[in-house]
Formats: sequence, C-alpha cells, structure tokens
Amino acid sequence: MTADGESGASGSLHGKCWFGMLTPAMKESEVLIIAMDQPLDSDAQIRGKMTNLEKRALRQSARFTELDFNAMQREVNRNLLKIPLLFSGKYMGLPDLMNYIRQGRTVRTIRPEEAHSYYSFANGFTLNGIFLFQHLRRYGYAPSLIQNYSLANLPQALKGNPLAVCISSTFLYLDDIREMASVIKAVDPDLPVIVGGTLVKKILGGGRDVAPQTLEWISGFKGKVDAFVIEAHGELTLLTLLDEIKRGKRGYALRDVPNLLIYDDTGRLFFTRREEEQVLLDDSAIAWDEVPRKYLRNTLSVITSQGCQYRCRFCTYHRLYPKVRYKSVEALRAELRKIQGLGFVRHVRFADDNFTANSKRLLSVLNMMREEKFEFKWSAFARATSISPETVGPMRESGCEFLNMGIESGSRTILDNMDKKLDPDQAFRAIRLLGEHGIQTLGGVIIGYPGETRASFEETVDLINGSGMNYYHPYLFYYSKDMLVHEDRKRFEIEGVGWVWRHKTMDSVEASRLMTEMIRLIDQGFTDGQQKTWETFKLLRGEGYSPGEILQLHRLKRELQIALDQENGAPQEKEVSSILDRMESVMRANPGWPAP
Repeated sequence: MTADGESGASGSLHGKCWFGMLTPAMKESEVLIIAMDQPLDSDAQIRGKMTNLEKRALRQSARFTELDFNAMQREVNRNLLKIPLLFSGKYMGLPDLMNYIRQGRTVRTIRPEEAHSYYSFANGFTLNGIFLFQHLRRYGYAPSLIQNYSLANLPQALKGNPLAVCISSTFLYLDDIREMASVIKAVDPDLPVIVGGTLVKKILGGGRDVAPQTLEWISGFKGKVDAFVIEAHGELTLLTLLDEIKRGKRGYALRDVPNLLIYDDTGRLFFTRREEEQVLLDDSAIAWDEVPRKYLRNTLSVITSQGCQYRCRFCTYHRLYPKVRYKSVEALRAELRKIQGLGFVRHVRFADDNFTANSKRLLSVLNMMREEKFEFKWSAFARATSISPETVGPMRESGCEFLNMGIESGSRTILDNMDKKLDPDQAFRAIRLLGEHGIQTLGGVIIGYPGETRASFEETVDLINGSGMNYYHPYLFYYSKDMLVHEDRKRFEIEGVGWVWRHKTMDSVEASRLMTEMIRLIDQGFTDGQQKTWETFKLLRGEGYSPGEILQLHRLKRELQIALDQENGAPQEKEVSSILDRMESVMRANPGWPAP
C-alpha cells in the first residue's frame, strides 16, 4: 500500500478556494456527531488504555530493533498500574471511590442507563461536541450529538437515517474509533463515516511523510472510515465535505475536497490538497442559550484563545496552532453573559492551552469579569511566569479558584533542557502567591525528560512538597519526532518512541518506576492517579462540593492508598474503615448525598 500525492485532481473548481463558496444547506440533513468515548468507570478506562498501549507497541516494535520494545512497554504498563488506587479489585479514581462509599461500600457495575446517578466522567460535557453541533446547525444541518459513545444506543441513534456520522478524535484513540466505525457500518454499510480532530491532525498531518507503518495501519480503516479530515480547525473542510456527500459523492469522487485522507478506487490512500482554514475565534463563540439543556452541565468549558507563543521542546501544540489567536473581550463578555443567564452553571473552565500567557489581555479579561460580577467560579491553565501581585488579586476577585500550571520539573537543568523559560524559584513564588490569595494550584510535572536523574527527580518532589502546591499530575515523558526535542536526539542519545525510550541518563522503565514512588514521597500535594485531577475537580465542583471539600477527599484518598500499600504489610481493617468513615462524613454534608 502506498499513499498518493497531496494535490487532488483538478475539477470544476479550477483551484478556487472552496471555503468562500459555503452556503447554508438548502434542506436540513441530519448529521450524527460522536464527541468522545469515556468508559463508565476508571477501571475500564485504565485497563483499556494499557491494552491500547500494548497494541501500539506491537505495531511499532519492528522499527526499533535496538530496544526490547514490547517488553519495555509491558514493564512501563506494570509501573503505571501501581500509581492509581487499587481497591476491592478495581482501579479507582476519587469519583469511583466516592461511588463505592455512596453505594453502601460495595462495588457495583455502572449500567449506561443509570450512569447519571453516579459520579462519573462518562456524564461529562464536551466542548468539541457542542461546537460542532452549533457549527453544523448554523449552516442548515440538523445535528444530533452523542456526547459519550459509552452511554449511547447507537442503533437507535441511526434510525433517523443521518447523512453522515462525524467522529471527533480529540478524546479518543484511533483503535476505539475503528471499533465505533465497524459498529456503524454493521448497521448501515453505506453510511459515510468522517473522522477529524486533534489526534487525526497529529498522526496524519505529515501527509506523504507519515511513517509507512502508520499509513499501512490506516489502510486497515478502509470500509470503516470514509474520510479523515486533516486540518487543525477542520470545521470549514467538514462543511464542504458534507455538502459534497449531500450531492451524492462518495469515495474517490471527493478528491477535490481539500484537507482529506480518502481511499481511491483501488483502495489506496489518497491525500487531497492542503488549504489552510482562516477561522475567527469570535465566530466560534457558543450561543449557550440556544444549546439544548440535555447537552449542558453545571460545569462548562470556554475557549478564549488558541495557540501558544512558547516553544517548549516536549510539546507539539505549536505545530497544530502555530499562531496565537484571541477571542475579543467583548465576544467573550457576550458568551459568558449567556452562561450566567442559564442559571445553573457553578463553574467555568477556560480550556485555553495558556489562559494567562498575554498579561495585558489577561487583565482586560479579568477586569471585564469583575465588572460583570458573574456568579460562577472559574479555573484555567496558567503559566507561572504570568502570576504576579498585579494579576493574582484580579484573578481572585473575578472568581478564580483553581489553576493548572505546567511546572514540568523542580530542576533548573531539566527546565533549561526543555527551553521552558521558567526557573524553579519562579514556580515556587507563583504557587505561594496563589495560595495566599485562596487559589488552589495543580502542577503538571514530566518525569524522564532527557537529562533526568534520580537527583533531578528529587528536586521535583521537593518543589511540590515545599511550595504548598495542592495537587500534582505526573506525566511520563512521551517522545515523538514532532517535538522539538527530536532535534536534540543525538545530543541526548534518544532512542524509541512514545512511552518506550531510552536516553543518556534514563529509560522509560526507570522513569515510570520513579513515578510509583511519588504517592509516598509527596505528602503535601495530592493526585488522582491516572485520572486528570483537574477533571476530578471540575466534576465535583459541578456536583456542589467546595474546593476545600475536594482537597480533603483527595487527602483521605491518599491516606487510604498508603494504608493499602502491601509493601508495609497487610492493611489494618480498622484504619481503612476509619478513613472511609471520614470520607463519608464529608460526602454526607453535600446536598447530593442520597437519602438513607
């Protein structure tokens, strides 16, 4: 199998830009959107992730004969599985443990039809799904949104004979997408399946330069996926594609639509020409008052900017969005007013990659929010260098209660290797300053970056313990040729890919082993294992828990995990019961506690 060129055959458009020709659909056509596939509990999610990693290792191992690739991946997985809480035979995040307590201290299998009665990420809100819903409706289509595939009755959803099914890869693995597409095609083999989103852009954005093994793997999606949208934005490409499908075009007949990977008449992969989309963020503001209530939650997400001005060497985000674009303050004001008008939103998550990067704009946004006196609280991703006495006061006054910061390491050497443009003292001061103003902090740290040693790892642990950081989230260094660190591969002697690698000072097995020590070494900050702790915070804030209660529940969960650590001997039943009693006491104070 080979991939054809990236310029489509010339058609009736004679090279004109298709995006300027978009008009609302003449007659409404139903389009089904699938936004994510979130398992009903952490156990299923964690085990599924490990399975996907081992499948990927099998595909990649032939490229890296210098490493015992599959064995290393298995060992990394074993280490990663030591990080989350294992209790009553299940891997549990904090929400799972709370469900266990609320269900009379029993483990129950969550059924899709009753998921709304549990604390579960499966009930989550998807900004990508809401955006596509609004976008397609604006252009005359009749979208139907499945926020979570795990909760859906797909055969029932397909009874409406949609024009196409659009699957967003933002929160999905491609292996999962292939399974979804297979189910869709089993119901209706002729129904077009379109896949786009961040993951597709990352994997296929290189076009003909994508690794042959990856293209060979993608060729296996033939008969399941009809078109991949390969554009960082993709919304205009999607409209063009749907318009052509509505005109009856399928397969290779779509070769004039830009930014696609399709299959030609012989089954070979074909990349159509590239045409960059020009999208204004003001146009993407969500009209929240027009979104059906069934799609909304008590915690919502908002984008105010896209792109990042920094070039950290471990990150690929700049390749997706090389330019920083901002939503105007007035457009943001109007959007937030609509959220306020809903009357039920407790918390807004600003989902920008770096909400605080532009200090001048940040102050304009904060001043606007103070003027409006919004009742909801908010959280965001932030950069430690943006935290100062001039910004932290307005943050708190405008409702900020939680910030994620990419701390990455407590070692100045490692931060310099990353080109992070941050030093540990700045991070320390920022965390302390935020804490003094009542704003909780979460620090993301990368374990195993080139140059990492046991000593630099201990510097990271010391920073977390000494700064007053409330939460931390450890990431195992992930290596990709799309990262700037790939240019440093000779300097650091890097071999491998993904979570299977080695360099001068460490390999991924050792780095993942160090991660298993963090739950015991760090006693002043907390994590939710393999779950993203900010997502746990967001979920529980939506359920009415205060930041202080959420912190206390994480503290007790850590106590339980330490008590259950078999390396210290069998846990005392009384100690475990006492911890669960204290957690239950916090939960009973919440209005959502079930009546006895």
